[in-house]
Amino acid sequence: MGKWGYEMPFWQLQTHADRPALIQGDTVTRYRQLADLADAWQNDVLPAHASFGLLQMPNHVQAIACYLACLRSGKHAPLLLSASTSAEQIAQLAAHYQPDWLLLTDDTPAPAGYSLHHHCEGLSFYRLPTATPKPQHPALALLLSTSGSTGSSKLVRLSASALDSNAQAILEYLGLHAEDRAITTLPLAYSFGMSILNSHLAVGGAVVLTDASMMDRNFWEAARTHSITSLSGVPATYEMLHRLGLHRLGLDKLRMLTQAGGRLRDDLIRAFAQTCRRMDIQFHVMYGQTEAAPRISHVPPERLADKIGSIGIAIPGGEMAIDPDNTELIYRGPNVMLGYAETRADLALGDCQQGELRTGDLARQDDDGYFYITGRLKRFLKISGNRINLDDVERLLANQLGQQVCCTGKDDALAVFTTEPAPPEQIRSLLQQHYRIFQGHVNSFTLEAMPKMASGKIDYHALQQHAATEPRP
Repeated sequence: MGKWGYEMPFWQLQTHADRPALIQGDTVTRYRQLADLADAWQNDVLPAHASFGLLQMPNHVQAIACYLACLRSGKHAPLLLSASTSAEQIAQLAAHYQPDWLLLTDDTPAPAGYSLHHHCEGLSFYRLPTATPKPQHPALALLLSTSGSTGSSKLVRLSASALDSNAQAILEYLGLHAEDRAITTLPLAYSFGMSILNSHLAVGGAVVLTDASMMDRNFWEAARTHSITSLSGVPATYEMLHRLGLHRLGLDKLRMLTQAGGRLRDDLIRAFAQTCRRMDIQFHVMYGQTEAAPRISHVPPERLADKIGSIGIAIPGGEMAIDPDNTELIYRGPNVMLGYAETRADLALGDCQQGELRTGDLARQDDDGYFYITGRLKRFLKISGNRINLDDVERLLANQLGQQVCCTGKDDALAVFTTEPAPPEQIRSLLQQHYRIFQGHVNSFTLEAMPKMASGKIDYHALQQHAATEPRP
């Protein structure tokens, strides 16, 4: 038996036999069937030699089967891409990394040089006819984009053991069991969405696949019809869920909410904590990074009320510490990546991290051992000669204005974005009072919605461009 009482990794699907694994509309794919589909990809479609490919991941049974086939094979390492990844981005990645194969949705054209090898239910598998086996480290199992937008050529290299250890840790601290059912609220190619799939497969639970958004009636009909037990999302998801009203959605079997992918503002944490207490639902606030496959810490629901704003304690099997020199948060655990890849040759590299990840986040620890993120090493501006932490500014304004706030800009030019009208004089006054920022260094903008990447995270690059091109309000 393994550390968590499970003998097999989550991709050994036969363990759960005839239990439902994936539910899409009226179609239920059971674990035994999913194992057969994965074996068909491995035996009949994927190359005989160790390979690297680009795998576009729509909410589709066959795409998931190909992902699992790669893990079951122990020799194929895909880069997971969102279904919304453009043909231009795919062409750029293909030109840079020269993958041996591509699995793309039918509406995504293949880059030049790739020929169609297999077609299956709206997915097309392409091979590079001139491909020859290239060195690839045997521990490499999966690659994910560092940016969340799949537009970056810098990739995270993950081992199979890192993926499985994180799935097992998640099911332990969430208390997942075989009757649990999740629904796709996040792209499967995004590390958070991927981890929801992995952890439910590990315990014999099910995932409901839908392309509908949370603003679509069909999404909630699917959630009710299939009796989902959990909802997961990033801060933008919870902003939306707050407007909809959790108590009005008729989710009779719902027992858990999980949140990660960025800091949720304090008033929303309090509001959801209160709602969840009334509805007898667990609310798990978590913290992670793609480089950790991806979960790093969690706040136990029973401590949430008195630990507002905390990222909690390390997941089972991991540990966190603070660098005394610069207060950077350091994580150590079996789920840490092997390292980064920026070229095809980097896929042959071994474990460069040795289980340690410098997160790039600044943190503090309270007397109870709970950690709090205080900023990012690179999220600073120099304004009026003072070094200003943008994450601190966002927290202050979000709490004072009672809405989501995002900040970007450059030295001596802070840009503040809101989605509800806020008097510029009030924003400037708050910043002058708390940070001694000269009001002339602050611009404020009101947007209909914050721009987001495919993962649901805020697209700060788009905000930066907006601030640079829009005239001052």
